Amino acid sequence: MTAERDQPAPKVLPEIRRLGPWYHDFSPLGLETRFDSRSWNPVRAILGLFRALTSRRDPGAVEKGQRALSRASLGIGTPSHLRNQRVKEAVLIPFLQRGFADLGERPRALDLFCADGYYSCTMARLAPGARVTGIDLDAREIERARTAAQVLGLSGLEFVCADVDPWIAATQERFDLIFCAGGLYHLSRPERLLASLSRIAARYLVLQSVVSLENQEPEYFEAPAPGWRHGSRFSHQRLVAWLGEYGWEIVDQLRHELPGNRRLRDRGSSCFICRRAEAP
Repeated sequence: MTAERDQPAPKVLPEIRRLGPWYHDFSPLGLETRFDSRSWNPVRAILGLFRALTSRRDPGAVEKGQRALSRASLGIGTPSHLRNQRVKEAVLIPFLQRGFADLGERPRALDLFCADGYYSCTMARLAPGARVTGIDLDAREIERARTAAQVLGLSGLEFVCADVDPWIAATQERFDLIFCAGGLYHLSRPERLLASLSRIAARYLVLQSVVSLENQEPEYFEAPAPGWRHGSRFSHQRLVAWLGEYGWEIVDQLRHELPGNRRLRDRGSSCFICRRAEAP
């Protein structure tokens, strides 16, 4: 432990530090977004926690990992979402690579509930000719996403601060690849999102969601999520059934556990790469 403390703190750009704490660890993209405890600013931490606890936002649109971000602001341990990130992206990034490999040179991609834009930036790296749109309701996250893309020198990225459901209903664009990780289980009616995507999807959907390991019955669905005032929980088989019902053909899927989540109802994770069933 002493040796770790004696190591120099990682270099963090001022514009990145100003927007902390960050939901994702951007170090795989070459950007340091995790701050050493020695650089912890107690005033900023208290203000960040106050914003989290006094948010007037609709509970169903709570920023992803808000509790964990509050803990990060206070310098308390490693947030659970960071422990989960590597497990999820070990599956999701290969799924994205498979999707982009089957698309043209300039695919249109959509990142739903994009948070700080980590996966949007990842997609821009995987497919340099892609046009990627990230959507999130949280203005602070959109600011982080735009800043990260600018610092990384990535082009073809657009970030929109909007509620996902009405934005999908209003858009006239179609997307070759739609990415949705971590947002589905925050919704009280997740099946409605899967249905609405049918109108704007041209080819692929890469999807990740928490699923319950506490109740794995094929028809299990509960809203609000147990222990929460918003969101939902459902079984892996319930999610599989929804995908089929709304026109998605599962190309590949993988189930794993999220090490940062203690409760069985929050610990399961299901990842899919799907394509439109009517696509050739």
